[in-house]
Amino acid sequence: MISPKINLAHSNKINLVRGRKINLIRGKKINLVRGKRHFHEVVKPIDPLPVWLYIFNKLDEKGYIAPHWHYGIELSFTMNGKMDDFTINGKHYCPTTGRILVVNTQEIHSINTLLRPTDLLLSIIFPFQYVSRLYPDIEHKELDINDPDQFNSQQQLAYVQLQGLLTQFVYAYESKLDLRYIYLQKILDQVLLLLLTEFTTKKRQKGKSKRRKIYIIDRLQFITQFVNNHYKGKISLDEIANKCNVTKEYLSRFFKREMEMTVNVYINNVRAQYAHEELLSKKTNLTEVALDNGFSGVRTMNRTFKKLYGKTASQYKHELKHKIR
Repeated sequence: MISPKINLAHSNKINLVRGRKINLIRGKKINLVRGKRHFHEVVKPIDPLPVWLYIFNKLDEKGYIAPHWHYGIELSFTMNGKMDDFTINGKHYCPTTGRILVVNTQEIHSINTLLRPTDLLLSIIFPFQYVSRLYPDIEHKELDINDPDQFNSQQQLAYVQLQGLLTQFVYAYESKLDLRYIYLQKILDQVLLLLLTEFTTKKRQKGKSKRRKIYIIDRLQFITQFVNNHYKGKISLDEIANKCNVTKEYLSRFFKREMEMTVNVYINNVRAQYAHEELLSKKTNLTEVALDNGFSGVRTMNRTFKKLYGKTASQYKHELKHKIR
């Protein structure tokens, strides 16, 4: 067994900060919900790097990302603090400092957490097409790194190396060095190489897999994608059931069993995410925000906000105004 905690002072950190403290947020507001990119099947890299990445560091903010999936391998590193609930294919994790989680391509996952002042989380998504070009055999394999208790001694060593590399990555990303993208690319290559050499296993056969059956994943992917494509308009249970060629009663039971929430709750949660993003962009007319994102009115939006973020949209708008002042 390996402890996921790391001592940053003794990690293999390259000397990028030169003794100065780096402000990882540079005074910006950072929100877990980063727009529609979370719900698209295709991951769009951030130029000039071949990956999508983000550093989450926010003060006392409830973060929620509804269940979604994409064509990419997502790596999550809790550099400091913790996440309250990171769900991958129905399995719940509560990662703390040093924990690495990987979401394989097309796996449904979600986040529901309170971001605390000391939390520092890194998310990197390798587009699946990019990985498969470098390593075609990945089509028949998957990464298995989410259960450190099962590691052999070689994997334990590789895990510690990954922790150090990802820590380096955060410092390099926030540095002002002329060659920072070269450093970042080098670290990404090392991270990907370690993942592929030490933590890949053959994809489980359909009949032998302990995970959810393929048809369940396919149906959930279709439903979540449909909701994210049509959340602005009216979405009925009948409509989704017809698209899936099942009865609405079966769909209700199926979705509640697999996602631990009703279809209607999921729809409103997705709407709240986008509404939350609009409020952060200083759009202040609550009625307009509600209607633009598929809610019937402010009251419904407020109820959903209260459940997800611990405060209504009206309260959130009021707090934003005071912060701006």
